Amino acid sequence: MKPVLWMKSSCSTCRNAKAKLAALGIEVEVRDYFKTPLGAAELERLLPEDPTSMLGTKSPKYKELGLKDRKLSKGEAIALMVQDNNLLKRPILAHPKGAIIGFDASAYEKLVP
Repeated sequence: MKPVLWMKSSCSTCRNAKAKLAALGIEVEVRDYFKTPLGAAELERLLPEDPTSMLGTKSPKYKELGLKDRKLSKGEAIALMVQDNNLLKRPILAHPKGAIIGFDASAYEKLVP
């Protein structure tokens, strides 16, 4: 399975993550989830039971909905993320060794054999 980098092409952090992966020689399939939003089934596979780590806390919608003070179930988080993909923390690297949420250069380096 080829790793998939879920990102927003206009996001500088996402572009930095893509560049770091390329520098490490990790080939990925890039999916811009603002051009092709993630559906509920894809989010179901990506999200852990506690979806807190997947929420983009800088999103205006996150603040508008008062999510900082709420404990969302996985189903609730998926429903909100399907409505507004800005609620997803980005980028998301789906790798055979596991998912990495947000840009984490040291975690990327650990993927190199």
